[in-house]
Amino acid sequence: MRISAVYRLVLPLLCLALLGPSLYAQEPARRSTVIYCTPTQVIVDGAVIPTANPIPAALVRAAPGCLITLAPGDYPAFRIGFNKGDNNAKNTGGLPGLPIVVRGEGGVRVRAGNGGDTVSICQDNPNAHITFENIEFEPSYRAAILFYRPGPGEVNEGYHFYDCDIIGGWDHKKADGKTSKWGLNGKRLKDFKWIGKTRASIIRDIRHEHAFYLSNMAGDTTIRNVQATRLGRTFVQLVARSKDGPAGIGRLLVQDCRISDTNIAAGDNYKGGSAFTVSGNMPKAELRFENNTYRAGFDKSLHKLTVKGQPYGSGALVAWSEKETERLGDLILIDNDFRFAHTCGDRAVVSITSCRSVKIIGSNHFEAGTRDDGVMMRKPGLALTLDNPKHPAARAPLPNLKVVIEPNTTIVGNFEVAGAPATDADRKGFGLTD
Repeated sequence: MRISAVYRLVLPLLCLALLGPSLYAQEPARRSTVIYCTPTQVIVDGAVIPTANPIPAALVRAAPGCLITLAPGDYPAFRIGFNKGDNNAKNTGGLPGLPIVVRGEGGVRVRAGNGGDTVSICQDNPNAHITFENIEFEPSYRAAILFYRPGPGEVNEGYHFYDCDIIGGWDHKKADGKTSKWGLNGKRLKDFKWIGKTRASIIRDIRHEHAFYLSNMAGDTTIRNVQATRLGRTFVQLVARSKDGPAGIGRLLVQDCRISDTNIAAGDNYKGGSAFTVSGNMPKAELRFENNTYRAGFDKSLHKLTVKGQPYGSGALVAWSEKETERLGDLILIDNDFRFAHTCGDRAVVSITSCRSVKIIGSNHFEAGTRDDGVMMRKPGLALTLDNPKHPAARAPLPNLKVVIEPNTTIVGNFEVAGAPATDADRKGFGLTD
């Protein structure tokens, strides 16, 4: 009896040892559907678990459909989907229609970490369908949120952010504060949403580059009800470079956003592009901008953010092929209002080329600043240009195939086609006049 008892005790341990150390390191079973976190602990299935990083500790315990509630306070930076390293939720994710939801109760902030990003997501271990709600993300020196480029055939799918903010710490006027490069950098996103549901999402004071830098879109992407200001480069830059992956597909929808004073990074001589930028290899994509506003130059305290001899501000929207051989897909502008203050803006408010089709419909308003000609006269700036040539005597290499401009469009400033003033025939051909 004594020998039998010893075998019953020792044999299971011996089998575990023979199977190797990996079983000792297994993460908790992902079975919980309700989890509560404070900045120092996870409360799950009746147990209180002290931890230095509650969010990844909760994610590895969360079943699809789980609600993870965060008590008010500051939470550390974390990672999702990596093979190794600290502060990482290795195996995690929900299912389509059954996401894991990480919801802040109010006053929840994820602080910048010591690494390059505050939240890092990769597909070394597949993950998808996670929703974050009511959380403020502080950018690290690289990004607040970064989705790594996934491997061939992989995507970053089903990440939604509702009522979330990205609040940088850089004062462009004083050239001082906490540095940052991007708000959110996302590669190969599919079913991505950043939406202000109950209020406007706030993004501001990014030092070097974009609020949203999106590369090689893999499916539908929605950005809605965001207020953004004082950004180093663009509000949203969607690119699809062949060297970085497959052509961009799906629909980009940017809707109900209120944007001002972008592209003001000193490192770009305060001229880092246009607020809404789409470029690259996306021949089948739909690019839809609806009911957005852009303002530049109305805060006079920012006018000094330019170089000598150049007006403050750059452009509102640009669409072009960049160096790709394919056109963009269908560009649709509905009820947008883009305005530059007097004397502001160094390029067209809206510049479009290389699209399969362009529809400027509804009641769009494009208003350029004015130019001082040196003899006390102000001349209108360029409000809209189509097929703007790279060189004065050449057409754009990939001109737009079809353009429709509805009569309710307001153009305050000059309107050019292929580098020359739009003619009556141009306007009639687009549908702008009868």
